Amino acid sequence: MSQPTICIVTQQYKSVLSGIGLHARNLLSGLLQHGYQVTLLTQKSQVAPAPTGNVQVMTVPDSHLGSQARWIPLAWHFANAIRQLEAEKQFDIIHFTDAREALFLAKSSRVVVGNVNDYYSAQVSPLGYYRHYYIDWWKRWPYYVIVHQCEHLVLTRMRAVIANSDYTRKAIQQAYRLDSQHLFKCYKCIDLSHYDSSPRKYSMGGLVLFVGGNMQRKGLETLIQAAVKIVKSRPDTKFCVVGADPNLPRMQALCARLNLMDHFEFVGWMPNEELQQMYRRASVFVMPSLVEAFGVVFLEAMACGTPVIGTQVGGIPELIKHGENGLLVNPDRPDELAASLLRVLEDKNLSERLGENGRVTVRQFGIEQMLSCTRHIYETVLGQP
Repeated sequence: MSQPTICIVTQQYKSVLSGIGLHARNLLSGLLQHGYQVTLLTQKSQVAPAPTGNVQVMTVPDSHLGSQARWIPLAWHFANAIRQLEAEKQFDIIHFTDAREALFLAKSSRVVVGNVNDYYSAQVSPLGYYRHYYIDWWKRWPYYVIVHQCEHLVLTRMRAVIANSDYTRKAIQQAYRLDSQHLFKCYKCIDLSHYDSSPRKYSMGGLVLFVGGNMQRKGLETLIQAAVKIVKSRPDTKFCVVGADPNLPRMQALCARLNLMDHFEFVGWMPNEELQQMYRRASVFVMPSLVEAFGVVFLEAMACGTPVIGTQVGGIPELIKHGENGLLVNPDRPDELAASLLRVLEDKNLSERLGENGRVTVRQFGIEQMLSCTRHIYETVLGQP
């Protein structure tokens, strides 16, 4: 039996702005290596040289909305493009790397699968929660409410919904009452062959690294508040923030109010090769998220042998085992985060142990593991009525 023909639909490919882009690259590369015939459907600006194999690339107009809502016009463009593509060929599976982008896809007998990359819109909190934690609460809360309704509509129509952690799987099953037969878990991955496996030189100098967009949700404010205590104890400590966010000027203003601007550097996004060097230079990687489905950046840091600190939320504890391959703290607890950071910065043995154990852990999250899981899902749904 020949391999199924797959159409991968993704908002990101050339630029990796989140786990979606990284997953699209790894998924396409893995499927082509295993002989699948693949069509890649993405935005015009996201076209990049594809890996060697049987691949066709199609594009839709770019979405120019903000990072949170870019998927809405893309969903419309994707639906139109798929209708045109299917006039010429039929796909065995249409795979959306963000399930929401199938919103305008007409119902049919086709097999459609989609990834759910977070649970923040499944578990919508009362308005007071957003007023407490988010500067942009006035638009964030109604946006999450709308996305909740859209997700419910989309996910209940899919043949397979792929969650990126056990926590996400349970959250969306409870929120949308999905049939467990059509709900799967498949962890995201990184391409381990792209990471330097040479021994890491552990420096006790004091560079704290944060990587991410949507910085309020990923806890940058908590890190800035924790930095007050850290620089008081270790004045030479530096903090590097990689990423972009519309609310970044307010984060920088908070640094200024707390007299921390000499300690913080905001560098924007950087190419993956440069980011890897930053991981290896860092004394510790931290992302103290308020909400986090999994966190591919933890895998990237672990692959570089960098000790990691995360929060006990969402799917993070499925990856980080406290005291073994990283440290876990409660969200929105600056003093607790500061204490954990100081532990890693001041204890060379702890730093080395966490970093080396992290490298062992990340071997479970390579492309082959992700691809094996995905192929199993494909085989399962193709065998279902």
